[in-house]
Amino acid sequence: MQRVVIVVLRLQGRKRRWSHGAQLVETAREHNARGPVALPAWLAKRVRVATSAETGFAVHTLSPLVESPGAPTILYLHGGGFIHDFAHQHFTYLTSIVEGSGATVIAPQYPLAPQHTWRDSFEQVVELARGVDVVMGDSAGGGYALAVSQALAAEGTARDTVLVAPIIDLTLSSGKTAEYDAVDPWLASDGIRHAAAAWAGEDDPARPELSPMFGSFEGLGRVLVFTGTRDLLHPQARQLLRRLPSAQLVSEPGCVHNYPILPTPEAARALQSLEAFLHR
Repeated sequence: MQRVVIVVLRLQGRKRRWSHGAQLVETAREHNARGPVALPAWLAKRVRVATSAETGFAVHTLSPLVESPGAPTILYLHGGGFIHDFAHQHFTYLTSIVEGSGATVIAPQYPLAPQHTWRDSFEQVVELARGVDVVMGDSAGGGYALAVSQALAAEGTARDTVLVAPIIDLTLSSGKTAEYDAVDPWLASDGIRHAAAAWAGEDDPARPELSPMFGSFEGLGRVLVFTGTRDLLHPQARQLLRRLPSAQLVSEPGCVHNYPILPTPEAARALQSLEAFLHR
């Protein structure tokens, strides 16, 4: 199935777009100027949906149609390189989590680069995380999620953390980055560096709020990480395991970036692992 995914990614020109970072960010600027992505109409048929804007940006809450007592509440931070909004795969994935686990998912539509930086949402997202059981995110949102969990741990508050193909080092300092860039059919280093610079603004991309790889791993709750071996970010997941040996790493050979949110058998296995983690 991953072969089919790789063919589709190549036909879509994903690698080509991420290989031209400056153009990628400017295209995102134009797209983001049109406003946030709207929730799909079908969503309300499968889960309860509520939206608030008390943080200054939309925060969507997805909960089961039938209440599930004891199920966790998850703060979910979507990926997209800090420059792209929710994709349709995110809504499908979040719905599957709600239906499969009974969890309630809080999904902020945080302001994006290049019009905004991390400073425009970080404090508000940390505040949201104080009221949940699990902090979770994919790709850029995965790095954001770990940084939020670290901020809470520094306060003495432990949260379980789930990271799907996370970018936790915006500087791409791993010596294996080029090796994995060569086999990744989706991401490219040039695009990540430009998007990271836009998200960082005037700040150092190596600061822990942006690159939690360089932050503290003391006081965290349980950590679950999903990674595929055809992902440019795979070396970062391996580095994380060395920094935090207690983390549970689920590594799928041959899988591409963000494979758990794609419609594949490997994603179905990842969802089962996630549900087991949530209910443990």
